[in-house]
Amino acid sequence: MFRNLSTVGLPLSGRPSELIELALSFGFDAMDIDLLDFQQQAEAFGVPHARRLMVSARLKSGTFHLPVELASDDAVFKEQLAALPKRLELAEATEATRAVATVAPASDEHSFKDFFELYRSRLNDVGDLLAKHGIMLGLNFRPEAEAREGKANQFVHTFEGLLGLVAVAHERVGAIADAWALHVTGEPLDLIARVPKGRLVEVRLSDAPRDAAAADMTHAHRLMPGETGVIPMGTVLTHAKAAGFEGPVTPWADRSTLVGRGREKIVRLAGDRLEAAWKEAGLPIAPRWFTPVQRDQFGRPIGEEAVIPAGAE
Repeated sequence: MFRNLSTVGLPLSGRPSELIELALSFGFDAMDIDLLDFQQQAEAFGVPHARRLMVSARLKSGTFHLPVELASDDAVFKEQLAALPKRLELAEATEATRAVATVAPASDEHSFKDFFELYRSRLNDVGDLLAKHGIMLGLNFRPEAEAREGKANQFVHTFEGLLGLVAVAHERVGAIADAWALHVTGEPLDLIARVPKGRLVEVRLSDAPRDAAAADMTHAHRLMPGETGVIPMGTVLTHAKAAGFEGPVTPWADRSTLVGRGREKIVRLAGDRLEAAWKEAGLPIAPRWFTPVQRDQFGRPIGEEAVIPAGAE
């Protein structure tokens, strides 16, 4: 397992060089890739230029959002599927091997049975393309009742339901184990250990308030991992290890819960919490070594400096 920073999971903004420095300074091994932004950079300046910061920092590529809306109408899906091969080539160029997507929790247009078949069929089409580039797709679900409110037909909104979809999907399709989502649905964390080997794509860590009923939680109740201890981080990682998981572990929190904390403090705290989770699960922590990014007066990376331990500055 390795520690992954997502600027979506922890809503962060800034220049890529700044975010990479924060990731390195506070113990992260990987960062998620914005594939569409990478495509723009690669088309304008070439792939080597687009990759330069991640390569020089020796950061792994975490996950990237699949640029396909699986629940869209046929015309949109076909258009996005046609554009996918080129984008997957770029993902492979970044050494990204894990895509992620969220399953719609309900529908007005489709019954459960029809929606299930639609997803199965489209995941098969996507999976064939992913296989050509050695990429796995991890599916996530939305557990909050608010996400299904007002919809005619409910769909996948539990981890067990998600695993049911994964079981009939393409072999390149797996699951994301989101500890907060399992807490909201009231499902046991040991379900994570039952994910077939190789089908667990990402683990997401968050925490929850002590004074809120799980079934009534909204996304605004998603706290930084380790905030209250309601969701035991170490237990989550122990079950992931039992499933043979070796991928990215990513902290997630709602933007509203981070108000008043600066960007550096957020990343530092997330790094500290992940280190604590590693220790709770008895996982080894390899020290990070990296080359700091030196910038000119305009914030552009220049030169190289000697390799020093992470956090030493």
